[in-house]
Amino acid sequence: MLILVYLKIKRTKLLMNIFRLIMIYLLIISLTLFLSYLQFPILIIISTVFILFLAFVVLPQVFTAYRSNNVKSIAKFLESNRKKPLFAYPLALEKGNDTEIEESLNAILAKHKQPYMQNVYKTILALHLKDIDAADTYAKKIDSDPLKSYYAAYIAAIKGDFEEAILHEENIHVDWMNHALHALYAREKGQHAEFEIESKKAIDESRGAQKYILVHSFNNM
Repeated sequence: MLILVYLKIKRTKLLMNIFRLIMIYLLIISLTLFLSYLQFPILIIISTVFILFLAFVVLPQVFTAYRSNNVKSIAKFLESNRKKPLFAYPLALEKGNDTEIEESLNAILAKHKQPYMQNVYKTILALHLKDIDAADTYAKKIDSDPLKSYYAAYIAAIKGDFEEAILHEENIHVDWMNHALHALYAREKGQHAEFEIESKKAIDESRGAQKYILVHSFNNM
């Protein structure tokens, strides 16, 4: 019974998304025909259609992926883009299944071959597998801050070297990263109340898919 309810809800959401896209495309087509009827230059027509496409289709998705503060909207966006490895990873974290998380990270590595992406996600995968030495090796290959220093501090904290971890914070100027590290320090030290405070601050300061990742990463700790 629960499965049937879930399938009905999923089908309804799919139909709503299709209806929304149809309405947007009909609006764009209607406007194109109207401007053509008024004999506007073709360049103006193309520019207008392109701007509308950005405004109604592309920009809302970009905003949700990187700037939204609404976890439900972010979840909906991730679900509709789950075939893309970068967005499948946060969904795997939500489930908390180690195998699915590992598979999603490997899928990112298989698709994104840029050295920076390889080093970042190999670091994340090694941390997930609790292979701290491998994580340290890959983190040192990350060629720019703040992620280079973030993972250096993260790994130092896992090793119990909090003094070194704090030194790396000097190169991190992203609020959510600093609060996430402080939450990690608190967890490693068994300071549960401080962990709750700092993890909440990290989540509050983050946006988009990163917020979703933090919510479920902290839940899995």
